Amino acid sequence: MALLSHPARILHRSVLLCLLTTTVVLTGCGSWWLPRPHKIDIQQGNLLPPAAVAEIAEGMSRREVVAILGEPIITSLFNGNRWDYVYSINRSGEKPKPQRVTVFFENDRVSSLEKEGIPEAG
Repeated sequence: MALLSHPARILHRSVLLCLLTTTVVLTGCGSWWLPRPHKIDIQQGNLLPPAAVAEIAEGMSRREVVAILGEPIITSLFNGNRWDYVYSINRSGEKPKPQRVTVFFENDRVSSLEKEGIPEAG
């Protein structure tokens, strides 16, 4: 094995030291200066426009509710008289904004409605 001459060893060590220092600096400082990958908005569930939710009224049939809000995302296995409509949007860098509408039925007619996260129509 050939040994490096003294000037070559100094150059070799300098290059290694420079690479090591660059690696430590770049990984230790984070990646605030690097471009970030694009993250798409993720929407899940039924879109719940406030105007459509405001149309739901006591006494409506199940068919009328489906015509306005669509098929429910969740139907309870234990309570067929409850339909849950859930919508969530997750935008890059923001906290998810869930919305929920629960429709309760008695004798196949709307008996009550619970809303969460739905802005007032207007």
